[in-house]
Amino acid sequence: MRPWLPDLLGVLWVLAAAGAVMGPALVHGLSLGPFDLLSQVGLTKQPGIVVHNQQTGDLIRLFIPWSALAWTQVHHGQLPLWDPYSALGMPLAFNWESAPFSLPALLGYLVPLRYAYTVAVLATLVISGTGVYVLSRVLRLGVLGSVLAATGYELSGQFMANLGWPLSSVMSWAGWLFAAAILVVRGRHRARDVALFAVVLAFAVYAGYPEAVIILGLALVVFLVVYLALRAPRLGGSGPILRPAGDLVIAAVAGLALAMPLALPGLQIASQSVRNAALPVTGVGGQTLISHDVLHLILPGYDGLPWQGSTYFGPVFTNYMESAAYVGVITLVLAVMASVLRRRRPETLAFAAVAVVGAVLVFVPPLVSVLGRLPSAGRVRWYESLGPMTLALAVLAGMGMEVLVRMHGNRAVRYGTGASFVVAGLALAALWTIGRGHLPASEAAIRARSFIWAVVDTAVGLGVVVTLAVLHRRARLPRGSPRRSWPAAGRWAGGALLACETAFLVAAGAPLFSSSPGFLTPTPAAVTLRRAVGSGVVGFGPCSPYLGINYDVNVAFGVQELPVYDPVIPQKYFSSWESVTGEQAKTPFDHSSVFCPSVTTATAARRFGVSYVLEPRGTPGPTGAVFDTRVGDEDLYRIPGGALATLTPMTATNRFPGSDVVGRPIPVTHHDPASWKMVTSSPTPQVLRLHLTDLPGWHATIDNQSLALRRFSGIMFQARIPAGRHTVVLTYWPTGFTVGIVLAGCSAAGLLIALFVGHRRRARRVATSSTSGGGPIVP
Repeated sequence: MRPWLPDLLGVLWVLAAAGAVMGPALVHGLSLGPFDLLSQVGLTKQPGIVVHNQQTGDLIRLFIPWSALAWTQVHHGQLPLWDPYSALGMPLAFNWESAPFSLPALLGYLVPLRYAYTVAVLATLVISGTGVYVLSRVLRLGVLGSVLAATGYELSGQFMANLGWPLSSVMSWAGWLFAAAILVVRGRHRARDVALFAVVLAFAVYAGYPEAVIILGLALVVFLVVYLALRAPRLGGSGPILRPAGDLVIAAVAGLALAMPLALPGLQIASQSVRNAALPVTGVGGQTLISHDVLHLILPGYDGLPWQGSTYFGPVFTNYMESAAYVGVITLVLAVMASVLRRRRPETLAFAAVAVVGAVLVFVPPLVSVLGRLPSAGRVRWYESLGPMTLALAVLAGMGMEVLVRMHGNRAVRYGTGASFVVAGLALAALWTIGRGHLPASEAAIRARSFIWAVVDTAVGLGVVVTLAVLHRRARLPRGSPRRSWPAAGRWAGGALLACETAFLVAAGAPLFSSSPGFLTPTPAAVTLRRAVGSGVVGFGPCSPYLGINYDVNVAFGVQELPVYDPVIPQKYFSSWESVTGEQAKTPFDHSSVFCPSVTTATAARRFGVSYVLEPRGTPGPTGAVFDTRVGDEDLYRIPGGALATLTPMTATNRFPGSDVVGRPIPVTHHDPASWKMVTSSPTPQVLRLHLTDLPGWHATIDNQSLALRRFSGIMFQARIPAGRHTVVLTYWPTGFTVGIVLAGCSAAGLLIALFVGHRRRARRVATSSTSGGGPIVP
């Protein structure tokens, strides 16, 4: 057999497993996403469509529209820096979660728009699976163990439930990051491995979820602390510690420097946003899960499922994406076996430490309460440590697979594995007997069905162990006769466990996704709205997701709406609206990142540059508004004097006029989404009021000279304009972005120089060795 063929087959299995779990969705169309959710609300409402999965709304409300907007801007030769359609404009690249510079997004730019998001999702799966496969091979696992680890991680509950979200995008780099860290510690190719670690870390940051980067970084630190500590001579190790630790610090600094074009402006914007709000320790949107959710490790449907034909229930309602944690009985049993039988290996103990720390962060609220007192730690959803915990369990399971495949002739291995499966079976039997609770018939049936795959996994595991025991019993021949070794028995046993585990993971994850033959196509009502309002800002009479175009789907349809759902919505939006109207800008049931004001007066609308307001059909419009037209099943009202930019005369004492003085609308033209251009003309000094979100990065000029911008109403801009005719230009380009590019360039140059120097030194050593007749250099 060619030496590369087993690895090729192993990678193909990992990719085929990813294809199998996504296949049922892609059969219906190549545009991944819950497009059916749009049929339930507002101007995209369509009768007769049944929603497949109610809990994937963020995919269609956030990530698919952002992906489409970034794709469109890139294909127009523009950097995707600004979203002009959400609220009064919001950052696009620097809201983190749009991740337009991530590797999957970059691949998505190479295909037509309708496939861009699909390509990004599939690329995330490939990165995840291949990364853990490479990590396993770096750990010197065989092909079967590597395939089990890679498949177990890429199809695990936490990864699949969040596939398409930035959380999984960051966690997809976990395998590559751990593999690079181990190579740096071994120190055989220092420059190459440091560069690899830096690039992988940068890609993880660009994937778009800073909290996940913190969690992944903490898991890596736990792993490296244990791994390096066990290299100390006092603990039986013989490897160096200080030099690899120094190399890791250099690699981390270089990787973070590569990510500075996103990190510097992104952190500046996040510091002013609702991300600063501390989270509760437990409960919906909290930091930890409850102990009951441990059952989801082996029973993914124990509390129901979120898709059509099922329901979701439990002692504390959480989103399915938060508590999905399934890895399967086989993975848990093999992970336990590796922890016991390979406990002397530093890698085993290090990954076991990651699994334990991850479990504590997910399920132990008192510890998280202590962490919450640390700076910024109170804003981290620590239950997302399910990702690193799953990675550790998957890798340990791969190690357990290696033990079974290579040491199945050892009676202790067979007995230990069999006893573990027996314990799993007894736990399932006890849970079935006394732990199912008293539920309505429909929910009881769902809970009962959740046991099927766990029972199958346990039965297959016991069957494999019994088969191995029978084979080895038959191998006992009379003394003096050659002993049968059954060399292929371990591989067949491992293959059976791998096939069963893969089938379970595919069956658990495949129903999560839906797709469409088309892409985001506006309904006739949405087209009518776009033609009626042009570039005007649309507000809603009552705060409701059932009016207009569901936020932020309006982004993909080119309609600017005041309501917005964004992770970095500035807190000043809420305080500004409340100071103007005396009312909150969201309902008690809204997410903290939702800004949804009820526009009830033309005065409040003009203050925020709203030109039109949508109302339910037959409802009177805001006070001072004028009926314009009917759009679908909603009424559209026009706000006299409402505009993105207005000119207002200065007072007689040359001061700014009152905030609600009606100004003269000024047309705004856009060279690109991140720029405004206006021409003003007045015989007297004026105030130019710009209904544009006041965030760091906007710069203004008047007739090519710098123009000072002042804050208006807490969240917008205004500026003094002298008499006469003037051209005013605003551009968005944060200073932090420029500094970040410089730092990234310096880091890239340093890494390239180090690679070049390392290559030259290695070539010189090889030449010297050849000339002197020495032995070959061991890589």
